[in-house]
Amino acid sequence: MKINLVLSGGAVRGVAHIGVIKALEEVGFEIVGVSGVSAGALVGAFYCAGYTPDEMLEIVKAKEWIKYIKPRIPKLGFFSLSEGEKFLRKYLQVDRIEDLEKEFHVCALDIITGKTVYFSEGDLYRIVLGSCALPGIFEPVRYRHFLLVDGGITNNLPVEPFLERGIPVVGVDVNPTDNIDKPKTIISILLRSFVLAVRSNAEKRRELCNLLIVPELEKYSLYNLWKIDEIYQAGYRKCLEVVKELKYE
Repeated sequence: MKINLVLSGGAVRGVAHIGVIKALEEVGFEIVGVSGVSAGALVGAFYCAGYTPDEMLEIVKAKEWIKYIKPRIPKLGFFSLSEGEKFLRKYLQVDRIEDLEKEFHVCALDIITGKTVYFSEGDLYRIVLGSCALPGIFEPVRYRHFLLVDGGITNNLPVEPFLERGIPVVGVDVNPTDNIDKPKTIISILLRSFVLAVRSNAEKRRELCNLLIVPELEKYSLYNLWKIDEIYQAGYRKCLEVVKELKYE
């Protein structure tokens, strides 16, 4: 069955998307298009460029990407993603979104106009990095007349590009409802605020998905780099569980 796949943001929890893709392919779904935001946009870019789930997992586990995140004297953000373009260019080797192997849409927020933008063409690297630029933590990314930040703030489950397409939409939301201990740092407060903000805008969009997968990630923080395999497996297991229930309905 052909499907369109929608991938939410969620920082390191986004590794669960890779497990979901692995399971979807194993049970016979053909993913013909991807819409992603933040971490979901990163996974979507690699997948639409032709990477297999196994290859994507190995790249994440190698943690080479960490060295491309540069600290900055706080002005527009604590870290810069400007060097991230080198990392993406090294692996993706496709300059424009429309040149990828599969249809791909990236959701980002233009902080100047306050409008949510869905890109299906244009500079792949800058647009994806802009979609990942969580305000306060990362500097916004300038692209053409846009100043892009994490699109999850206004839409963390970007189903819009696939509405009224006639192809089933599978949504993956890696931001479960959870409770955590009292935040202890500025970064943890910013991240927690982000999670709380995205829940409300994703809830109504869940109902627009023909199939919704919400991996059980409550015990994993947004920056659990040391539990990548577990997060991947959580996505893989939940996808198989949901598909199995679907078959018996």
